[in-house]
Amino acid sequence: MIKLNKKDRLTIVRHFSGKYRRSDKKDKGNLLSQVSEITGYSRKHLMEILAKPPKKKRIIYRPRLSNYLPVVKKLKEIWVTSNYACGKRLIPIIPVYLDRLIAFKELTLTKKEKRLLLAMSPATADRLLIHDRKRINLRGRSRTKPGTLLKHQIPIRTWADWDNAKPGFLEIDSVHHCGNSLYGEYIFTLDTVDVSTGWNECRAHLGRSEYRTVSALEEIRSRLPFPLLGIDFDSGYEFVNYHLIRYADQNKISYTRSREAIKNDQAYIEQQNYSIVRRYVGYQRLDTPEQLEILNRLYLKLSDYQNFFQPVMRLKTKIRDGAKVTRKYGKPKTAYQRILERRDIPKEIKDKLTARFLKLNPRKLILEITALGIKLTQK
Repeated sequence: MIKLNKKDRLTIVRHFSGKYRRSDKKDKGNLLSQVSEITGYSRKHLMEILAKPPKKKRIIYRPRLSNYLPVVKKLKEIWVTSNYACGKRLIPIIPVYLDRLIAFKELTLTKKEKRLLLAMSPATADRLLIHDRKRINLRGRSRTKPGTLLKHQIPIRTWADWDNAKPGFLEIDSVHHCGNSLYGEYIFTLDTVDVSTGWNECRAHLGRSEYRTVSALEEIRSRLPFPLLGIDFDSGYEFVNYHLIRYADQNKISYTRSREAIKNDQAYIEQQNYSIVRRYVGYQRLDTPEQLEILNRLYLKLSDYQNFFQPVMRLKTKIRDGAKVTRKYGKPKTAYQRILERRDIPKEIKDKLTARFLKLNPRKLILEITALGIKLTQK
């Protein structure tokens, strides 16, 4: 006979108790014999516990208190400053935030608190912030209208053609601020992102004319830390026109376009359209000169905040095995950090960006951005 422990014996008793209570006298006797042989209990003892088996003890699991509880409040302050970044993006940038916030006396930490924050994993950060995280899921509509002029004369570039791109090649797109109505003239945002470094610049303009689109691009070009070498856009008529092509030719800027209705060809800028423009500006209608001025002030602040303090994860490899797709991402880095790592960017540009970085207070920036966003909706 197999020797059973007490827990296993009681499990067998609970299993047969229902059958025992429903059986007649003869069947009960046979069942007692069987269970007695299995468990080793006497028949008299089994008559008592089969009729009323002992209840299974409820095990209460008491969670272990986290070692990071002393820094939860500090973590929340940094998390708010990062504009509620997820753990995978927040943890790599924490050393940068600590350096800047402590330098501007926005945050005070003991040595123990600093050590705990720097030792924290992304999963731990997400777990500690789970009750405070709020997600906003907004959906908009596409307003892109195809431009037929010159379309077939502009070469097509797909997502696969961006391998080994050097700084200066931008994906650009136009974001509409029309609200629920296309009537009249309203504000557009020219959103741009450098494929190699992730450097982002935005410029708002009133109306969708070719001239204003090119003027916004010229303003963005003057703010880039490196020369503008090429632009890639969709088939919208604000881009597919002689005015933009002439501007690009005069300034020796190459140009390509994506395939129609295939957003993955412009994956970098499509991501930025939501994570930067829509997230901070929203979907409300903007159509006044006052709102235009506020929006461009907001974009200047966002340029500093996004490029110096918002890390972005980039896809390294994508392996498809049947229906299963395995993606591996690189370490989250800001555009500024990627520029510092590039050997093809002159040291003078890096020194200039570093001097600009040392003057920036991330907490002050996010508060100013939030204030401008509120002011934008009140106009």
